[in-house]
Amino acid sequence: MEDRQLKYIKTGLEFVFTSIKAVLDHLEGDEKAKYLEDQKGLVVQYIKMELEYNIGRDILKKLQDHLDVKEGTLDTDMEKQFKDQFKEALETNAKDFDMSSIRKHQSYLEMEQIIKKAGGSDDDDDDIVCTETNEYIDPWSKKNIEIPVKNKICGHVYDKATALKMCARAKGKVKCPVVGCVNNGFKSADLEEDQQIKRIIQSQANL
Repeated sequence: MEDRQLKYIKTGLEFVFTSIKAVLDHLEGDEKAKYLEDQKGLVVQYIKMELEYNIGRDILKKLQDHLDVKEGTLDTDMEKQFKDQFKEALETNAKDFDMSSIRKHQSYLEMEQIIKKAGGSDDDDDDIVCTETNEYIDPWSKKNIEIPVKNKICGHVYDKATALKMCARAKGKVKCPVVGCVNNGFKSADLEEDQQIKRIIQSQANL
């Protein structure tokens, strides 16, 4: 039986592809460029969700196998092990999340083919702009991030004020709001300001 999260990701991608086929031919100029930018951003996000899902699934399987071998002993903090291994795996597989790798992903290549058939543009520079722009929207408020903080466990970025507010409101551990993320519990101590993204946001503000 297919996992619900993986099914959500596949359904989301299929919806984007269907939308491009149905809508792109009716748009022109800046409107078409903006639409393509938004759709490419969604595809990139779904691909990253899938990569994170696969990493989390493999880690959970290894931990489950460990429990089976140990006959279900509870002398180990499995949640901490999962967080540590997930963070390590994200760092080890960081190249898979780069645009150079994402452009080779089957779903991204399929999107490019659909755009070409529909008479749209598939300029690589547009892809980069699209990705950068979509990265800096807070997943809770859906507003532009002012001060970016990165989750040290899963690597997702939030607006600092919003994230701290959610942590305080939860009075405990907070689930990452990014759809498909398997990080089900983090605290304010797991957040750190992302200086690189902060500089990008500041430079964009000065344009």
